[in-house]
Amino acid sequence: MSRNGNAALASGAEKHSTVLQEKYTSDPTERLLSRLDRVRRCGKGWIARCPAHEDKTASLSVAVGEGGACILHCFAGCRAVDVVAAAGLELSDLFIRKPTANMTFAERAALREHARQAQWKAALNVLGLETKIVVIGGRQIKQRTPLNDDDEQRLDIALQRIDDAREVLYGR
Repeated sequence: MSRNGNAALASGAEKHSTVLQEKYTSDPTERLLSRLDRVRRCGKGWIARCPAHEDKTASLSVAVGEGGACILHCFAGCRAVDVVAAAGLELSDLFIRKPTANMTFAERAALREHARQAQWKAALNVLGLETKIVVIGGRQIKQRTPLNDDDEQRLDIALQRIDDAREVLYGR
């Protein structure tokens, strides 16, 4: 094989190694930020272009949450699962991986319970926000003010998110 061919193979191996290292970095926020465009610091976190929709300005907020988890919010309304999928990740990549192989049964059970409670907390937060959207829409209808297309679309999103939160809370 030519010298240039070896260089190309080495370069390809370095890129593959970098991708693997990036995917399994211990910092979930770095893992996500490394895949986003136009990232810049903003307050205690970062803002960037959202990979899940055509974004001309930065609409994605990213921060470090409880226990080192990566918290994200798209102000255009994209769901977290869609944002991480567009970045080539999964929701589980937003959390610090804890080795469970050497844990006792009780430690693993406590870890599962903590995860379950975190899901419930997130679902309750979603319910709090999305019910406000439904109330605002209801008040507008009560005042006989027609909803525009954007309002109707946002209400549909709110209803879907409420259903998703109910699934988390009821364990479906």
